[in-house]
Amino acid sequence: MFFMTSVATIIRPMMIEQDILFTYIGIFNSLVMGSVYFYIKYTKPKSWYPMLFACVGMLVLTPIAFVSGGVNSQFSYILPIIPIFIALVSNAKYTWLTGFMVIIVVIGLYLGAHFFTDFTYENVPQNKTASRALWLCLAALMSTKLGVEFNRIYGALGNKISEQAETDLLTGLKNRRSVMDFLQTSIDQAKIENKRLSVMMIDLDHFKTINDSHGHLAGDLCLKQVAQLIKHNVRNASDLAGRFGGEEFIVVIKDIDPQKANDIANNIRTSIERATISLNNNIELKVTATIGICTLNADQLSSIEHCVDLADKALYQGKKDGRNRVVMN
Repeated sequence: MFFMTSVATIIRPMMIEQDILFTYIGIFNSLVMGSVYFYIKYTKPKSWYPMLFACVGMLVLTPIAFVSGGVNSQFSYILPIIPIFIALVSNAKYTWLTGFMVIIVVIGLYLGAHFFTDFTYENVPQNKTASRALWLCLAALMSTKLGVEFNRIYGALGNKISEQAETDLLTGLKNRRSVMDFLQTSIDQAKIENKRLSVMMIDLDHFKTINDSHGHLAGDLCLKQVAQLIKHNVRNASDLAGRFGGEEFIVVIKDIDPQKANDIANNIRTSIERATISLNNNIELKVTATIGICTLNADQLSSIEHCVDLADKALYQGKKDGRNRVVMN
């Protein structure tokens, strides 16, 4: 806008004869938008920047519209587009606020036309002026509604895509990448707050036998049901359960002492042991799990690889000791 206004201020007088006032307004608009441009470019982004854009847009359009016919001015037709720009970079509240501001400006242009000299010297019938003012208001409402709906649909699709990217499609738990990101954030937070962090690695015992005996679809059904058992035994939303890969699951639990972490792990192990996995062909299976845990203080936390490695070593110790047990490292 800064560039276009500056160029228009220079080129327009070469193309048509106009009053010097238009040149002065163009220079003023260029200075205003230039100042805003450099301010936004060299300062930290803030939530109210979209409203600054809207206000500046109307500030530069309103004076030139007043002296070039008010609602009949070619410049006034740009006003209804502003809410769409705001919707692209902001939220519904700011978009509606911008839309109502545009309507107020249009009404002001219509009512205030008698107080300003029209330097275009065009005689437009009053009923046509009123009609254009009405349609500009309706256009502003329509563009605001379209902008808000676009923002809503775009946001919903973005959230859905983000959720799918973080979810294991088979089990519905978080996938490995998402859990690793969560674990890194949890490690950083635990260091700052000087709290413990626990990581559990859960592996289903003899899972290959289920796939070999009943097929991979049966194995998938088993993983789904076990995933729900793990999810129901995790404390709350601040902790996270995910699928690490194959028949392995991982649980990250914040701010917990070793004994409570051991209790949660045993609850998970017991619930899996007691559950009956029902297959589609009316066959019922029993399955067990081995769980390895590491619980570290803030000063012991170094990396996600270190935490997972300690939990993994405890898991394989449990496998070595006979499976269907919880081992702490």
